[in-house]
Amino acid sequence: MGVVTRAQAKRRSSHQSDGEEQPPRGGRGGGGADLISLLPDEILGSIISLLPTKQGARTQILSSRWRPLWRSAPLNLEASGLDRIDKALVSRILSEHQGIGRRFSVSPFILDARGDSATLDSWLLSPALNNLQVLDFSFFPLFSSIHLMPHSALRFSSTLRIAKFSCCQFPDDAGHQLHLPNLLHLELGSVIISEDSLHSLLAGCPALDRFVLRHIYGSSPWPQILPSALHFPSTLRIAEFGCCRFPDIVAHQVHFPNICHLTMKTVTISEVSLHAMLSSCPALNSLMLFYSSGFSQFRINSLKLKHVEMNFRRSNADRLHELIVENAPCLERLYHRGQRDEEMHISIVSAPKLKILGRLTDHISRLELGTTVFKGLHDVRMGTVMRSVKVLTLSLDSLRLDVIINLMRCFPCMEELYIEAHMARKNKQRRYSRDHIECLDHHLKKLEISYYSGKKLHVEFVKFFVLNASVLESLVLHVDRVKVGSDWCIENQRRQLHIEKRASIGAQIDFNFVECFSYLSD
Repeated sequence: MGVVTRAQAKRRSSHQSDGEEQPPRGGRGGGGADLISLLPDEILGSIISLLPTKQGARTQILSSRWRPLWRSAPLNLEASGLDRIDKALVSRILSEHQGIGRRFSVSPFILDARGDSATLDSWLLSPALNNLQVLDFSFFPLFSSIHLMPHSALRFSSTLRIAKFSCCQFPDDAGHQLHLPNLLHLELGSVIISEDSLHSLLAGCPALDRFVLRHIYGSSPWPQILPSALHFPSTLRIAEFGCCRFPDIVAHQVHFPNICHLTMKTVTISEVSLHAMLSSCPALNSLMLFYSSGFSQFRINSLKLKHVEMNFRRSNADRLHELIVENAPCLERLYHRGQRDEEMHISIVSAPKLKILGRLTDHISRLELGTTVFKGLHDVRMGTVMRSVKVLTLSLDSLRLDVIINLMRCFPCMEELYIEAHMARKNKQRRYSRDHIECLDHHLKKLEISYYSGKKLHVEFVKFFVLNASVLESLVLHVDRVKVGSDWCIENQRRQLHIEKRASIGAQIDFNFVECFSYLSD
């Protein structure tokens, strides 16, 4: 679609006969022809349905051409209760809308604390929601009484593609009534559902691609996951479990032949069960473990796994003691983060494609990279180098050049280095030469340091890279605005870093002001 200038539009109109229909123009009198209004109603309606509810309704003011479209476009109605869309307005929209329903989302705030089931039921029975494709509703989660899911929600079973239900109880016969041939995404959060109903529900979803189960209601704070929740159709590729406990007998019976992405948040699972479960996922590409417990050792043996991310709590009982990558020929990203990394042992035996590694701390008791062994990152016995690693993240109590130089020699092709430098401790350091450090000469392009204090130790550390990193493109220093926030302080820092003498003439050096530091998430 070409752009028509005002001059071109004037020339065109001067050559048109009096009886020829003029192309419609924009409702605000802007220059140029309103070519988008020439599109068929079906296409314009689809465009409107992709907009949030309020923005979709506002398209009526564009011109007389657009005024009737919103009422007949596929309905995308999100009732959050936080943006002036109240119950009365939802009822009015549903009663007056002339088009089909595409998406209906209801938050607990609009249903109020009591959970107005009758109102929700009347909305779901509205003809405006016929042929609904996306249904998302939740009752208020902070009360002991949980509300029964309206039976009217079952009438969309033949058209639903995405279904999200939270803080409700499934009727005992709901699962047996449901056959969802087109459902791709099913999400159950804080629901009460019987074993038979869940089994029938999943069996009635032959095309299911994504399943999310966060079940936090039950007789104990950590309810045991239902066995039927682990029997999916073979089409499932993405699965997420949260706030539950995996019994050993269930984990050993599962088989997920096509799951590519597996996420486990705040789950309790034994070490044996975790490894048995992962071995049943031959196609697994991405694994995310957040705040989970029950295992102290984690071994990675996977032919297709590319991305592993783990995050652990502060509790000593929940932290990981040993992480071993035995055979991961496709692994590209390995990221571990815990509040307590003391006495942790990391061993990478075989990961030839590993590109992103973190978060390493100076509290790790032992780090084995092939035949190279670090003891606390300070004592190193060099052996194998890992040329595949391009990005490294570190969390250090103090900045020490000897540690960083050893790591650069171990990862000679590293291009990006992210460091959290929590304190500026005094430690004995000698001058280091840039000779024979391949990473500095040919590869390091980006360096980012959080908690930069501007004190002598940090200045000397950063100055080493300014003066020696030959291909550096970006140096970002995150500083406290209160301590290093004035123009004078920044200019003084630039002088101390000898920026005019930088080894890479094209290096961009920036100071990023933050009010409160946070951990790196890149």
